[in-house]
Amino acid sequence: MKTSHSIKLTAAAAIIASLLVSGCNQANSSTAATKAEAVVAIPVEAVLIRQGEISSSYRTTATLEARAEAEVISKATGIVQQILVEEGDKVVAGQLLAVLDNERQQYSLQKEKAELSRLNSELKRMEEMYQRKLISADVFEKLQWQHDALLASVNLAELAVKETQIRAPIDGVVSRRYAKVGQLVNQHAVQSLFHLVSNQQLEAVVHLPEQQLAQARLGQTALLQFAGMTPVTATLVRIAPVVDAQSGTVRAVLNVANDSQQLKPGMFAQVQLQFDVKPDALLLPKRALMSTDNSQTVFVIDTEQKVSRKPVQLGYQADNTVEVLSGLALGDRVVIAGQSALKDDALVNVVTTREF
Repeated sequence: MKTSHSIKLTAAAAIIASLLVSGCNQANSSTAATKAEAVVAIPVEAVLIRQGEISSSYRTTATLEARAEAEVISKATGIVQQILVEEGDKVVAGQLLAVLDNERQQYSLQKEKAELSRLNSELKRMEEMYQRKLISADVFEKLQWQHDALLASVNLAELAVKETQIRAPIDGVVSRRYAKVGQLVNQHAVQSLFHLVSNQQLEAVVHLPEQQLAQARLGQTALLQFAGMTPVTATLVRIAPVVDAQSGTVRAVLNVANDSQQLKPGMFAQVQLQFDVKPDALLLPKRALMSTDNSQTVFVIDTEQKVSRKPVQLGYQADNTVEVLSGLALGDRVVIAGQSALKDDALVNVVTTREF
């Protein structure tokens, strides 16, 4: 009887021990599962897909050039008597810039005028004689030719005097003054006295690659960025009809308005030529993209805080933003930081949702 009772106690003890071990195992499993769930929730940053403006553009550089400029030379020979403008002065076409000594030209003009006056009197007297048939028509016509030739000589002498006054051929600014008082100027030597540039309208010349030519259109706008200045808008006004065989580029000219006169010829600019603008494109930060098997993918977060990898088709690209043509919808949440550790159906903890 003792033995039977002892066996029953031993069996009961074994059952109790088994239940205790089972309970411990269940508790440990529950704790492990909780820890596993905490590990799976990967912290990430996200953005909401939004609509906005994006453009197709080409970036290059250019140097500003004056649309009109002129080297002012003298058509007369003489000594510079007076200089009326200095570098930086604004001038208008026809404005007097300098004066040459014109004493010789004045004497020549006086001589020609005196001779013309004498010939006019002679022509008047001979005309009366011709009307009275006292001289032949040949004699009278010869005198008329002499008069016309002398009148042309007077006009040339007046022009020679006028050319001793050096005038501006264009509206603009005096960029260089070479002339000096007392300097001998020779009409037969190419001597630049002043250099004028027109700052009102400037040009920026860019060279477009051949593959960009199909998108370029007259009237398109460009943004020019100068050091320490706000961007300036320019307009595409000319496209060369030929491609340069050596460089494979096409010469294009941008018209740059300069009403404020802040821009100067020779300034260097970063140019962004805008080919097309989409005002309501779906936009995505570039940092959200992941390259997979020659395609671009992103991780999209669903309402249960789980992610799925989706391929996207891209369109225009800006500095930090791309256009999404397909694969995403407006308002989708996309991971932009922490995606390297993600897989499909991974649980995430969105630390912050940024705007861009």
